[in-house]
Amino acid sequence: MVMSRVRTVAFYEVVRAKDGHNPRMDQVDWPLALERLRPKPAARRTFTTDEDRFIGEVVTGEGREHLLIGRIGSGDHQTVDLDHGHIEDLRLEGNRGFIDTTTVCFLDYGNVVGIMQGGLASPRATSIQRWINACGMVSEDIELWPVISKSAWDKLKDASAVHKVEISFKPTPGQLPPETSGLAGFARYGRERYPDHKISMTIEIPRRAGLGPVARARGESRLRTDTQALMSELGWLTEPGVSRARALVTLPTPSGDLKDETLDFLKHHITAKRRVQVRAEDARPRHEAAVEAILATAREHATDLRAAVGAQV
Repeated sequence: MVMSRVRTVAFYEVVRAKDGHNPRMDQVDWPLALERLRPKPAARRTFTTDEDRFIGEVVTGEGREHLLIGRIGSGDHQTVDLDHGHIEDLRLEGNRGFIDTTTVCFLDYGNVVGIMQGGLASPRATSIQRWINACGMVSEDIELWPVISKSAWDKLKDASAVHKVEISFKPTPGQLPPETSGLAGFARYGRERYPDHKISMTIEIPRRAGLGPVARARGESRLRTDTQALMSELGWLTEPGVSRARALVTLPTPSGDLKDETLDFLKHHITAKRRVQVRAEDARPRHEAAVEAILATAREHATDLRAAVGAQV
């Protein structure tokens, strides 16, 4: 019997936490970090929040080491006899439990990691980030920033004006906008004030009447700066509650004219859908199929990934 599921591979850059001026780190020796993590007892590889408990383990695939992080579950699981249609409770012996896992592969450039969730309840980027910090995998606190295509950053940098920014999100536990001012400050306040609402923010500079040239230039400059700051810390925006993060900009054309273009930052996050197949008779661990899919996707997108994080070929 073959189980085939489509999963998303998403790429993130490991950066220095809470350092908007110099976030990029020197290349971490990830094989060494994983080697040091492997022998640690379970208690030192476990991180507990008010709602969840996570555990990490070093695993091997394609001749190198990777990280498997799981959310320890407490729900009841059942099985079905496909021949007779009987449904039974699934009970485990000894001190065992159920777990939903995410596979994390560390690439050898740009501190880029590839992530694949095993299911909807598996740890997401923000949970993985918190686990890495809590378990001291590296010597300083880190954040995971989505790897945004270089073309999107170049367009935002080259835009002659930023006219409008739209963000929509539904707050979820652990989803915190960065502790800064500007757009991020608005988002954080909305999340804390209205945790049970869907929040939509639109900041727009009037295109026609109402603003003089000085006020317009000031508004466009401030909106561009705030947009760059918010999007550079896009990690919190990749959680499932976020449905929109885009900006309307004016770009120069080769002919010297100007054109308006909408930059959708969620769509510019480098991701790919992969079909993962696991055979019931296959004796190898399931994470190996995820590792193969992540590394294959990384090879296919290597040029874009390197360009996005400024890594040399």
